[in-house]
Amino acid sequence: MGGANFRQKNLLRDLIYLGQTRPLNKQTIKGLFRFALEPLLEAQTQKAVVLIRLFDTKELDGVLKRLEFTSAEVYSFDDTTKGENLTKDDIWGQTEFLVLLSPRYSACVLWDYSTENVKDTSCVYQLLNSKDVNNVVRIISENSKIDLMRYTQEYTPERRGNELLNKAVHKFIDFADSYVEEAALNRAEAGLLGETDDMAKKYEYISAKSKVISHDIKNHLSVIDLYSKIIEKRLEHVPSKELQDSLINAVESIKKSKDAIAVLLSELRTIRGIKLEPVSFSKILQNAVNLVQARAMEADTKFEISNQYTGNVLCDENKLLNVLINLLYNSIDAIKENGVIKISTQETDDNMLKIYVSDNGCGIDSDNTLKIFEDGYTSKPTGSGLGLFISKDAMKEQYGDLNLVSSDKDGTTFEISVPKI
Repeated sequence: MGGANFRQKNLLRDLIYLGQTRPLNKQTIKGLFRFALEPLLEAQTQKAVVLIRLFDTKELDGVLKRLEFTSAEVYSFDDTTKGENLTKDDIWGQTEFLVLLSPRYSACVLWDYSTENVKDTSCVYQLLNSKDVNNVVRIISENSKIDLMRYTQEYTPERRGNELLNKAVHKFIDFADSYVEEAALNRAEAGLLGETDDMAKKYEYISAKSKVISHDIKNHLSVIDLYSKIIEKRLEHVPSKELQDSLINAVESIKKSKDAIAVLLSELRTIRGIKLEPVSFSKILQNAVNLVQARAMEADTKFEISNQYTGNVLCDENKLLNVLINLLYNSIDAIKENGVIKISTQETDDNMLKIYVSDNGCGIDSDNTLKIFEDGYTSKPTGSGLGLFISKDAMKEQYGDLNLVSSDKDGTTFEISVPKI
């Protein structure tokens, strides 16, 4: 009974999850497929065994044709590639693979496009010249109409794990995938996603772009996290109590900012729903001010806070925090000198809390006040045009809103509304 249940589980897909690589796009995976076969294709007379499960042979027909002219024994586990389908039970779903064993070389590539939210992307379990390839052969053999384990005894190209080789290859694949994705996205940005394209294609483009950005930001967050921990460990050796307290506050602010960014990355990856819960508004406001304090000091800008509301608001804490931070950063950027940012609150009869953020900056040109919440609009040379657009959308998700109250040469005032609890 236990053995039967064991065979019914898709252990190959589990290996893909456990590999924890960054998701690769379809074009990169096909390139990896060709790369893994290349040593065998070059040595046509080399004895070998090749196991294939492949649903889409487009762009790979040439490689598969060359494989027919080698001395390899090729076994198919699909209805697409040449040869009898040796799959015993239908347990592998959309999982695809390439496994190669020969006297001096072994390779394994596993992927499954159903594991990712973004179409035609998958994490990959990949091995070169590693003893762990035999484990993959064992899993495939348990769901094969013939015994494949004899090949692991016949071909033993590498008895060690060869971890360094595989890590190096993974890094190379990541770089290659990044270039492929950027090229595709640049083509899309150049006009392939025009007015006539359907929403599904635009959603796929946005998802792919988000994945690239998320990966790069995650790498930087890892560095930030590492050095924050190093600073924490060395704080006890700082002789000045004043300096020690300042560094502690700095590290705490970095951690809070890192956590907020991590939540945004999670949204980009999983497109999760909003999480509304009662949260202390005073806590959110204090966190927002603390996180922008260093930048405000550099710009010689001060905060004047007038908040009498000590209760909770119904919100997604990180979303409301990010909206406040975005407004505060915009105010700091708009201020030329002797900056003052005023934050005040007002309770309304319809159970809402109004939050006003005012500055004495240069103001918004009257011709642009109706455009500021549009996707892509920005008055900054290096702006993305997403800040206010995302912020307004985030507040509407929380049953609130974000509006421009006034803006002229003496400054600008924004109003955030959020439900009270």
